[in-house]
Amino acid sequence: MIVSNSQKQPKAKTSPASKSAAPEVRAAHEKIRERAFNIYQDRGSEPGHDVQDWLRAELQIHER
Repeated sequence: MIVSNSQKQPKAKTSPASKSAAPEVRAAHEKIRERAFNIYQDRGSEPGHDVQDWLRAELQIHER
């Protein structure tokens, strides 16, 4: 299927504030990802608890 220019979705515009916050957001996301993986490993690498691991990691990171 061919999509004409008039049918394409417009690109989202980013504000100057979001550009400056992006590295901080990425850094926080990486810390949470690493902590969630550590939690996963600490409980024996049992699958099926990824959301709980992520939420627990978020709490631990944001409490610091």
